[in-house]
Amino acid sequence: MRRKIIKQGAATLTLSLPAKWTKKFNLKAGDEIEVEEHGSQLLLNQKKAPERKEMTLEITEANKHDIQPILSHLYRMGFDSIVLKNVSPGLANVITNITKDYLLGFEVTERDGKQCKITNISEPTEEKYPVLLRRIFLIIKETQHLVKQSFKNGDYQQIKDIEDLRKQGDKFIFFCLRIVTREKGPLLDWELLKFLLQIEHAYHYLYIYASEHKLKSNQRVNELLDALEKYFQLYYEAFYQRDIAAINKITKMKKDYQFGKCYIYLEQAKGPEAVVLSHIREIFRLIQIGASPILGGLFEAKPD
Repeated sequence: MRRKIIKQGAATLTLSLPAKWTKKFNLKAGDEIEVEEHGSQLLLNQKKAPERKEMTLEITEANKHDIQPILSHLYRMGFDSIVLKNVSPGLANVITNITKDYLLGFEVTERDGKQCKITNISEPTEEKYPVLLRRIFLIIKETQHLVKQSFKNGDYQQIKDIEDLRKQGDKFIFFCLRIVTREKGPLLDWELLKFLLQIEHAYHYLYIYASEHKLKSNQRVNELLDALEKYFQLYYEAFYQRDIAAINKITKMKKDYQFGKCYIYLEQAKGPEAVVLSHIREIFRLIQIGASPILGGLFEAKPD
């Protein structure tokens, strides 16, 4: 069959699709089709919707305390519908909060007796991946700033802000991990996201401990927190500017801080200060070993 090319606007050319073919596959305006180029030929294929993955899980006395990691793992594994059975009213409320706080695009769609269903109803497309990945980096930077200011002032009133940033970071990281799993993305992407998750969590744990023990402003701690900001800035530049020199600096600073000043200050400290310093050293370590997937990524396509 022959079709006439129609010009629309200054540079757009359109071609109408055969009505018989569109009816056969129930295509309508706004639907997507795959267009593949083969020499002088263009092949059109109906774009199939991805297969929806469903899981049914029985809540038991043994697993009910692990409901948050269970749901986050099922989410990251790409499930679109999760049915939970034997759910108590109290646990149903917990599940609703977990869904709202951590499972981007999911909502509790059914609550019937002891059964609860969580469904993917408005998940962002994979095109949002680079936007959310950059936001994850910026969340960690924002967390660093709040932590540093609180330690310098000896005032830990930002606990809710720190917790909210952690939840937001977790939500975006889980979504990005879900995309990597579903699209069978590079293992390096998975590793990078896991390190970003651990870095954000490490700052959260550091802040919680300092808040509970009302740690006073401390010159040694403040000095290391300032250095950590510069350390993570190198991490950020290594990824987004594809700067191998930044990774070299991270490696050099390992000797200056992780195996240098952190050790020296730990030997001089005692009590809560020593615990805080051990948390800070762990963040240095996570950033340093977390540079490995960035280094590997330098040999791949440039991130958006």
